[in-house]
Amino acid sequence: MSYHGHSFQVPAVWPVINLQEHPTECVRFDRHAVYLGTPGTTQDCPSHPSERTEALLIEPQAVTGTAAGTTDDPLAAEFEAAAPGIKITATYGDDRPLMQNILRQAGLPSPGVKRPQGLAAAPPIAPRLTAAALPSTITDYTGYGFETCAAPDSGTMNAWMNSSPYRAVGIYIGGARACSQRNLSADWVQQQATAGWHFMPIYVSVKAANINNPVSEGTAAADDAVNQAAALGFSPGSTLYDDMEAYSDPSLAPTVLSYLSAWTKEIHARGYVSGVYSSAASGIADLAQNVTNYTMPDVIWIARYNGDPSTSDPAVPSSLWANHQRIHQYMGDVQNESHGGVSMSIDRDYLDVAASSGQRASNVMRVDTIAAGNVFDDQRNTDGTWSGAALLDGNGGVTQVATAALTDGTFHVQTLAGGKVFDNQRNPDGTWTGANLLDGSGTVTAISSVGLTDGTMHVQTLAGGKVFDNQRNPDGTWTGANLLDGNGTITAVSSARLTDGTMHVQTVVSGNLYDNQRNTDGTWSGANVLDQNGHITAISAAGLADGTMHVQSVVSGNLYDNQRNTDGTWTGANVLNMGGGITAVAAAGLADGTLHVETLSSGDVYDNQRNPDGTWTGANPLDSNGSITAISAAAIAR
Repeated sequence: MSYHGHSFQVPAVWPVINLQEHPTECVRFDRHAVYLGTPGTTQDCPSHPSERTEALLIEPQAVTGTAAGTTDDPLAAEFEAAAPGIKITATYGDDRPLMQNILRQAGLPSPGVKRPQGLAAAPPIAPRLTAAALPSTITDYTGYGFETCAAPDSGTMNAWMNSSPYRAVGIYIGGARACSQRNLSADWVQQQATAGWHFMPIYVSVKAANINNPVSEGTAAADDAVNQAAALGFSPGSTLYDDMEAYSDPSLAPTVLSYLSAWTKEIHARGYVSGVYSSAASGIADLAQNVTNYTMPDVIWIARYNGDPSTSDPAVPSSLWANHQRIHQYMGDVQNESHGGVSMSIDRDYLDVAASSGQRASNVMRVDTIAAGNVFDDQRNTDGTWSGAALLDGNGGVTQVATAALTDGTFHVQTLAGGKVFDNQRNPDGTWTGANLLDGSGTVTAISSVGLTDGTMHVQTLAGGKVFDNQRNPDGTWTGANLLDGNGTITAVSSARLTDGTMHVQTVVSGNLYDNQRNTDGTWSGANVLDQNGHITAISAAGLADGTMHVQSVVSGNLYDNQRNTDGTWTGANVLNMGGGITAVAAAGLADGTLHVETLSSGDVYDNQRNPDGTWTGANPLDSNGSITAISAAAIAR
């Protein structure tokens, strides 16, 4: 078979399809075929094809400057080749040598490996957002959704937006995808988001029976998924789904669970939210039966074709993934469903997902206090009860404390003693590493810290009226304290993370409040005036699950709360507590949408809860020690 001057020897039984003559033909990689030409924008594809097999797509491309070359991408199960005048996608399933021989006989170079099988490429500390960043909540939705093998063209999406009940669409962003993705691009994603669509980004993993090294392969898949998602504009905090197709052999369960556990850990380390799609009878059931044995995904996508859009399922106890953490694929392979005069074959889904907006915060909160120079740690449980203050650091010389939760499930407490900063890590199993010296300058007077969705933690220190920022990378290394604000007269500092992956640092100068935003690419907006009251003495801040941020300020012993809306506007400072006598404040946002504000007055700590509807419970006694001098609070990660 010849095309644009190149000859290919393929099995005689493979059909050869000319895409110029058949522009709506679906370029499917789950069947043996040769496709000649450029895939059309309106491919007539099935909803959910099976796994990749041996197939060949040969496309024309400009001759000038094209050098011959071949790469092997084991994660996608394909060779990508180029030669003057053509580019080639050669997919494979169980017969990789066949495709390698076809390319070799066509005179193409032997492939270099794009990514070693089962070995994760070293990921950047933060994902590289090469497209305009979408809010992470773009992957949250409650209502009907659908997916089909190839991303539809914009005309189809517009017709369905105007006429169908669906508002969420599943898109195959990477891995061993069964269909060519002619339309899928960052511009397409942005256009659909602007039109009102939400997304279920799907990464097609290796099938269960072909997993050889579950930990390294699951990690590699997660890294590739994050990189593909970031290139399309999905920001940290977005939910990404591993597509683990059904398997019938129960002996594969430990391998699959190890793979999915590694997927989730790496997705979390990269600052995203983990989702898993699988059959209710295999992958989902195995997850539900092993929740204490492996790291669990944040969202499950249950495939059970029973026609019922409810997200409840007999394979999953109602207590698991109960906080808006489920999708149900309730009908599969629905042929030629039509809306607005445009037909597609789809799978139907019902979503109840709000995991991305939670930014991996949980409903568990920890409050740390200082009394007589000692640090005490108290946990608020999911049922609203408190464990009681337990001694964490009996050093006796601690003057300030800061807390932050990381996406890997650890919790960090920073203490200030003698102008030096120490960091103590609480591991997911409840053990502590002990206080380790972080900043030995001896000149620090105040501290703040926050964990970001990309897996990093930032600790701000105030020394000589200047603020410094020190980043802890996901591998545990630190960048060192870098000057953030050299004003020289700063008296207080606080920080918070938002669901869009940004960080905000607040500072007080001459009793006035300033806000500085750190963008997802690491740049800063600079300190902007937030409140020119002139009498602010203490501040705190927390991001909420709905994407807003709340900044609390203390003026003459009274407490005020200012909300930053998702569009960047502020409501202005509103009175929260006029009792007087408040000397310190701390805040934490929980996954259930509540905000907790702790205040310190006359050595006692009070807790005030802001409900998702904006009402407050009022300040209730939390610790009547009478000798507390400083407080901090944070929600731990899931």
